[in-house]
Amino acid sequence: MKALWLAIIVVGLLLVWAAAAAQVGNPLLLPAPHEVFKAAATLWQSGDLSDHALASLGRLLVGLAVGVPVGACLGCLMGLNPVVDALLNPYVRFFNAIPALALVPFSLILLGVTEISRYALLVYTISLVVLLSARQGVRNIPRIRLKTAESLGIGRAATLFRVVIPSCFPSILAGVRTALGLGVMVIVAAEMLGADSGLGYLIMQARSQFSMANMLVGVIGLGLLSLLLDRAFVLGIEWFFPRWSIRRRVQA
Repeated sequence: MKALWLAIIVVGLLLVWAAAAAQVGNPLLLPAPHEVFKAAATLWQSGDLSDHALASLGRLLVGLAVGVPVGACLGCLMGLNPVVDALLNPYVRFFNAIPALALVPFSLILLGVTEISRYALLVYTISLVVLLSARQGVRNIPRIRLKTAESLGIGRAATLFRVVIPSCFPSILAGVRTALGLGVMVIVAAEMLGADSGLGYLIMQARSQFSMANMLVGVIGLGLLSLLLDRAFVLGIEWFFPRWSIRRRVQA
């Protein structure tokens, strides 16, 4: 049933798009769906589309591999230790109010037009999101759990791995899922300035060539990349961590 409704919505959107393109009557401003599909097929056959998509995906995975552990560890530490929380919380709140897009020019000046500058922006965004989620997850742990572990003589290290992390793991997963979408936004902005690969670069290259069809291919590709990453993440949780399955928690 869901697949049927999804197909109806997609077809409806394509019809509206085709009607709008026919009304505009200028493919340089709004190409028809079949023209965009043709451009996508051409880019795919040449290998450009897959290369750019894989470049963006690779950068995002590196950012996740670094940003998630850093954010999770700092967030758990802040949630467990009031002193550390009091010291770091003002800085976390300060930088959390500054979007990574505002830091793109600074990263290019300080780190140059390099992959390091793009990774820095990704790690900045992902680690902050995961940090706040992990911190809140630790703060939501019932105190009785920690006191029970203490009364049973469980050490701090064992309490961390047997009580704290399992209790706040759903919050960390929610933070990672949010960071996926934000990471796509950040990496595209970084690729638009000085990169030589990636979907953001594809969009800027198409703009310089006045190719609206290729621009739309890049934009749609970004949406599909974000959607596929989110679906893969949800399926990964259901397969490897069924205890924290998002579907199971929603049904409960």
